[in-house]
Amino acid sequence: MKPDSNLDTLNADNYNLLFFHPTEAEFNELLKELGEDSGLYEVDSDFGFYSNKVFDSLSTTDLKVKFVTERIIKYTTKEGIKYFDRLLNNDQHYGVIFNNPKCDPRFEFGVMVDVGIFQELNEFNKNCK
Repeated sequence: MKPDSNLDTLNADNYNLLFFHPTEAEFNELLKELGEDSGLYEVDSDFGFYSNKVFDSLSTTDLKVKFVTERIIKYTTKEGIKYFDRLLNNDQHYGVIFNNPKCDPRFEFGVMVDVGIFQELNEFNKNCK
């Protein structure tokens, strides 16, 4: 399904690694919904810590990394263009997308430590031919 073109959309094809997370307003809504003791603060903090470590390490490479708060992420697969709507992904509000023009993107949901992200990135690129 193609989303409304007026929505906030990002083209993932321009990036190798995308870290998606809620906007500040979405975070506040989740906090109201889940409660102060839900662990959301810890999840958000851990996500920021580990994703920033990866971002800093990759900033000296040719890889393009972006933090994404856009609602719609457009990406290309072998079957054509697809769309990922962050707000329709109710179970996991945080994650990373590994992307390479030679193969379909890989979505990982939740918080990963920096070592895990690097391992997944290496494995993804090694198997992407």
